[in-house]
Amino acid sequence: MNLKKKAISVLFACLLSYGGTLMAQVPYFQEVSTELGIEEVFDVTDLYGNGAAAADYDNDGDIDFYLTADIRNPDRLYRNDGQGQFTNVFLESGIIQTKSNRAALWFDYNGDHRLDLVVVGENCVNRSCKDPVRINLYQQIENFRFKKVTEESGLVIGPDFDNVPYYAIGGLAAADINQDHYLDLLLTVWGGGVKLFKNNTDGTFTDITEEAGLHMEEKTPWQPMFHDFNQDGLIDIYCNVDFTDNILWINRGGVFDDRAAQYGLNHAFNEMGMAMSDYDNDGDLDIYITNITREHQGELQYNILYEQKKVNGRILFKETAQSRGVSQSGWDWGTTFIDINNDGRQDLVTTNGWLKLLWEPDASKMWLNTRTGFVDVSEKCGFNDRLSATTLLAFDMDRDGDMDLLQTLKDNESTKKPLLIYRNNLEDLPNPGNYAVIQPRMEGPNHLAVGSQVSLVAKDLISARLISAGCSFYGQEPAEAFFGLGSRDKVTEVIVRWPTNEVSIYQEIAVNRINKLQYEVIEPPSHLTSIQHDDRIDLQWEDNSTNEDGFVIHRSRDSTFSEYETIDLAADVTFYTDSDLDGSTKYFYRVRGYNARVFSNNSNVISIQTEEPVSVSVQGTSVYPNPIRNNTLTLRSGELYEGPVWLSFFDLTGRELWSAQANKSTAYQEFNYPVEVPSGTYFLSVRMGNLREWHQLVVINK
Repeated sequence: MNLKKKAISVLFACLLSYGGTLMAQVPYFQEVSTELGIEEVFDVTDLYGNGAAAADYDNDGDIDFYLTADIRNPDRLYRNDGQGQFTNVFLESGIIQTKSNRAALWFDYNGDHRLDLVVVGENCVNRSCKDPVRINLYQQIENFRFKKVTEESGLVIGPDFDNVPYYAIGGLAAADINQDHYLDLLLTVWGGGVKLFKNNTDGTFTDITEEAGLHMEEKTPWQPMFHDFNQDGLIDIYCNVDFTDNILWINRGGVFDDRAAQYGLNHAFNEMGMAMSDYDNDGDLDIYITNITREHQGELQYNILYEQKKVNGRILFKETAQSRGVSQSGWDWGTTFIDINNDGRQDLVTTNGWLKLLWEPDASKMWLNTRTGFVDVSEKCGFNDRLSATTLLAFDMDRDGDMDLLQTLKDNESTKKPLLIYRNNLEDLPNPGNYAVIQPRMEGPNHLAVGSQVSLVAKDLISARLISAGCSFYGQEPAEAFFGLGSRDKVTEVIVRWPTNEVSIYQEIAVNRINKLQYEVIEPPSHLTSIQHDDRIDLQWEDNSTNEDGFVIHRSRDSTFSEYETIDLAADVTFYTDSDLDGSTKYFYRVRGYNARVFSNNSNVISIQTEEPVSVSVQGTSVYPNPIRNNTLTLRSGELYEGPVWLSFFDLTGRELWSAQANKSTAYQEFNYPVEVPSGTYFLSVRMGNLREWHQLVVINK
């Protein structure tokens, strides 16, 4: 049976049974590297391998990638033709690399909306030498060519790592750590610590590692990632560390403090690769970290799956890999979350390999997310090679609406390919599912909105993604968020939390296409308050913006607002009376501003419990004297009624002038209203028991 026939037969057979429950069908991943233009090389680096950075560097809408290489082979720049066919354009790119490199990263360092490239490598591995770290920065100029600007940019390592006894590149990441809209750069060095380079906004960088407090007593960091963990608007750093506790540096305004233990993120295994996504579909980001599955010094070590939770308002992470079935897969390196079948749930893949210490390469792993856990579908999906590998990335290489895989290889006897590309054949399934791609975009230097968190809400689905620069292991995925939707054919809304911590909400989102969401922010309403009456609630809020066209109130009986009713109001309204409510019911309210393009973030949420309605039968009432003088009136009911009475006083325009609740205990009862009003005609609303009446009154004031 040839490969294509095998793929089709597997595609239609993959209805999985797990725990007695039928699950979604899964696609076959077909290895297509040769037919897509990936050539073999003379030699491939052993030990830690080489990385790949995927991005749309030529801004034509499809994803290209840069591959670092061994000293005997030049690096490669693979340009995508839009159909997933790649051409190596390294020689004509202007990038000059004659030594082995380990990792690369695309980022717009000078804010001209062209992706530039930083490349790092070593002059020696696992031993002391002079100037062990090699770093080069290439600025993209016209016609998708590059020029080397390392020296003038100030990206200088210096002699800091000259005397370390063991050494290797750890990883690269970029983000805006100080809210100046320019991307700063982090380099980790296994055996040496880290380097944090602040972008000076003028095309140069300054090493601020020491002043930022990024000290490491145990200097064995691998892959780092940037994310605003405490949602204070400042980007933090999470870093995998080999042998000892992982580090979470919380940004305190330019100075970083390690708070990994406080957040539950301080495991001390052999952490290497890392991925962030929302695997449990609760709207926040979880973390998966690769390890070595083994017993070490009497302790079982394994991969880690951190589930983010809020406990009493605090953000915490709980380790769930063992209970979810993704803890053991060998000597792992690269990893990523990927929705393999567009069902809206994030699945997991890892790659591995270590030929030292008599450790044979393990099979690559693909786990299907089943809501309650993960099940191994590696063999059924064709992603189970036993090659020694490093980086693993997911992106839609051919823009056919499903996620494909790129896996970089180390030295293997069976192949001289530097990488493998696996095409996802989901489109051949009977029900491939819908999807939406979200590209948040900003004006200014951080054009690709690196550091944003994108959340999508659809029918019975919520999911979040991180827009990052630097992930997996020596890897980078493109600055876009891919969401599988299953059979859902409509997106309710997409919420973008920008790197500035501002929030924009979009509702006109197309399915099965790429959606570019331009930065626009409406300052949300604030200080939402309420005054509760018997069967109505008065809501009031503060307007903090001038660019909204109106407000919308959401009323729900659920604190998560999974379902809600909407009330549209004009832009000059900051007060609303919600009436005809059910008794003995808890209501939740929030307010948004909106214009024709975007909604603001929500105001604060308030909750109100209405009272049990009074069921006493009451006959008609009368009010005297009429005309009224001296702000005093007497209310008479046709029968004795004892209980609460609600009075509201309105002018002829319907404006409420005064309202009060009192207790009535006699058939005749006198009430005073404290509002001084001019002589004229008014209306009085009277509610008690099952009775509501309106009375026209004349007020005479001398």
